[in-house]
Amino acid sequence: MGLYIGLGLAATSASADEKFFAAQAQVAAKPKASPNSPRPPHTVAAATVRARQYNPLRASRLYAAVAVAQSAAAEQQQSAELAGALALGWLLPQESAPRWVAPLLSSQVAGGVADARVDQLPAAALSAVAERALQDRGDSRRRPLAKPVWQPGLWARTPPLFAEQPTEPQAPNWQPWCPGTELLEPPSPPAYGSARWRADMAEVLEVSHRLTAEQRQAAERWNLDVGSVTPPGVWNMLVREHLSQHPQPPARHYRILALLNMAMHDALVAGWRVKLTHWTERPVTAIRRELDRDFEPLVPTPPFPGYVSGHSVASGAAAAVLSRLLPEAAPRWQALALEASESRLWGGIHPRFDNEEGLVLGRRVAEVCLDRFEPPGAPFGSVPLLKESADTRPYSAALPRMRVWREPAPE
Repeated sequence: MGLYIGLGLAATSASADEKFFAAQAQVAAKPKASPNSPRPPHTVAAATVRARQYNPLRASRLYAAVAVAQSAAAEQQQSAELAGALALGWLLPQESAPRWVAPLLSSQVAGGVADARVDQLPAAALSAVAERALQDRGDSRRRPLAKPVWQPGLWARTPPLFAEQPTEPQAPNWQPWCPGTELLEPPSPPAYGSARWRADMAEVLEVSHRLTAEQRQAAERWNLDVGSVTPPGVWNMLVREHLSQHPQPPARHYRILALLNMAMHDALVAGWRVKLTHWTERPVTAIRRELDRDFEPLVPTPPFPGYVSGHSVASGAAAAVLSRLLPEAAPRWQALALEASESRLWGGIHPRFDNEEGLVLGRRVAEVCLDRFEPPGAPFGSVPLLKESADTRPYSAALPRMRVWREPAPE
């Protein structure tokens, strides 16, 4: 296993961020805090993602809601930590509130107050986060999808899971944070049997035979299988580490994190829409059928179609947001996104066209988000991330059991 078990990192790293990943090993080696000790919301969210083995889509939904709640509070000079804790209480009322959120709330509510009311914080924005969680279709009942009749070039069940249905089949219908991202479409993937298709599948096989130590380490480092913080979690850790070394005013700090997570969420949703439109097959299927029946990818093949790469689309969005908002580290963000993308080729689970178009789609999603919420020429933070709907009503949370309810509508 890697240095940082939650991330699935390799024991050594030749990447530009070796110091960062090594630092995470030291964090992982520290004794765990007491269950009754307050924990920052982002730590709670990452721990929940690992413990519940969330997939990247589920993880990004959680990360984004917490980040937007914290940004809303920070804009009004309220406690971002309390706002993030309340958002976690709404999204995870049974599993996180008693164990993680209540100690944080208890430590911040003065005088033993029985109830911490959301309307004592920026109520409109925070209630809008809760309202969105109820209406974003992320909790829709999972229904099997009608798959296209199989033929070469189309997705089939892949080892090691051999799942009949792709992960999160309803994700293409999830509500985006940034209006307009649902309209983005990449070019169609190369047709089965075309020169590009054959060249890229052959490249996967060739690369698997001549992997360098650095490529192998990067593939394993970015694998981020079940039980990890997932790619959005890694980007959050990278940015928090950068912001700790290059502090920003609280409102700007939390808005950067909110925009980052909104863009990654929308990029993954867009990526899933593309995956479940084209249903392209994975290299393990194509190569075993046509090139080498004994081919074994370095990392396990995820149970969903290939085009476009999820790592690539999320990382492309992250790098584009951060390059604009934290331009002093733009080369680092772009290098990390490229490494995350190419790691899927080195791991044997994506051909190059999946990765290249995934990066492009992620960047386009980020551009839509930034143009919507940080338009050129406008003061930073002048566009609200959420708008209160006409029927939005405050939510309240009772301590210590964190019972959450919606306030009744006025008579």
